[in-house]
Amino acid sequence: MEISLRGVHKKYQSMKKKIQSIKKCLICDSRRIRKLIDLRKFPLTGIFVKNKISKKFSYHFNQGLNICKNCGHLQLENFVSPELLYNNIYANRTSDSFLSDNAINYFKNFLFQVLKKKKVKGFLEIGCNDIKLIQVLKNKFSKLYGIDPIWKKRKPPKSKKISVIGDYVENINFNKIDNKIDVVVSTHNLEHIKDPFVVLKKLVEKFSSDTVFFVEVPDADLMIKNMRFDQIFHQHYHYFNINSLKNLVKKLGCKIIAKKINYDFWGGSLMIAFKKDSKTKFIKNNQYKNISQKVLKNNFIFQKILKKMSNNLKNRKNIIGYGAGQMVPSFAYHLKSDLSFLDYILDDNKKRDNFRYPYLKPHLKYFDKELIKNKKVLITALDGVRGISKKLKKLNIKYYNPLPSKNN
Repeated sequence: MEISLRGVHKKYQSMKKKIQSIKKCLICDSRRIRKLIDLRKFPLTGIFVKNKISKKFSYHFNQGLNICKNCGHLQLENFVSPELLYNNIYANRTSDSFLSDNAINYFKNFLFQVLKKKKVKGFLEIGCNDIKLIQVLKNKFSKLYGIDPIWKKRKPPKSKKISVIGDYVENINFNKIDNKIDVVVSTHNLEHIKDPFVVLKKLVEKFSSDTVFFVEVPDADLMIKNMRFDQIFHQHYHYFNINSLKNLVKKLGCKIIAKKINYDFWGGSLMIAFKKDSKTKFIKNNQYKNISQKVLKNNFIFQKILKKMSNNLKNRKNIIGYGAGQMVPSFAYHLKSDLSFLDYILDDNKKRDNFRYPYLKPHLKYFDKELIKNKKVLITALDGVRGISKKLKKLNIKYYNPLPSKNN
């Protein structure tokens, strides 16, 4: 997990050109774009370092949240190249997520509720990460495929049932998949893809009208409602809600046949299932006014709450953090703090012991009861507030809940 930055400067100089300013909506193609939130010098997330970082390498890029005036879809102003985002210093993997088991089980239940007793043989997952979902489902299908660039330089598992392709989905020739595919799945992957319509169109055209497509994405409506604007970050190009997914699916000539929300993952995870439908016409629904008003109003409240919290905490003593989640740099950015008021940050992942985040002061320590004695705790992993607060209550430890509330 520790990185070496020798030679990174040259690589960075060539890669910094791979930051693309997006001038049109990638759902409806309109160029009527408006910026709602400005994120100047916004940090990369999911990076943990042990030694001093190189001043020649930038971990910050200008960013913003845009909305399409023609349909209401939310997407980033600038798309940072995957070569910068998902290199060897990016540490997020499905198996490291404390929520992944519950999230996978929830999705699996949704999948089989939709399929019911339909006989299925072929399975394809876009963005399979470390194939955890595929392993869970391997006894339900006769052949399973996974696609993810993390397997470019890793040996795929040896299995007659499982084939893993190490590349970005945009580069895949689906004609190489000669088995009948009954189910295509993309869980928390579509928001990372520059042009989701182009990718899904290739899949829809390749597979039959019987194929069921499943997509799971963070729910932007709940992100806005719950004021979780810390969840806007470089890796998520798109911020889907049910309206933008409906528009996307209709543009594909398909129809949504089921939907569900997992309220316990990523602040609200939206799942849909869809199939080809020859009767579908692309008549887009525009939610621009409604969504833009909610974003502006709730982001104002969010910033006000965090400013108050930052002022209250910066001069306190004996405060530590709990939760070394990948999004801590985003939380710190909105606090306008390097978190130097924290003595250290505890975490339940031993692999992160003695690491830290670039440009943030506190080191990470593996949880030990002795390290939490006589301390007050700021929960720093916002997605883990429920589990962490439950643990701290059992330990009788006083803590600060960072989740925004209109009553704060």
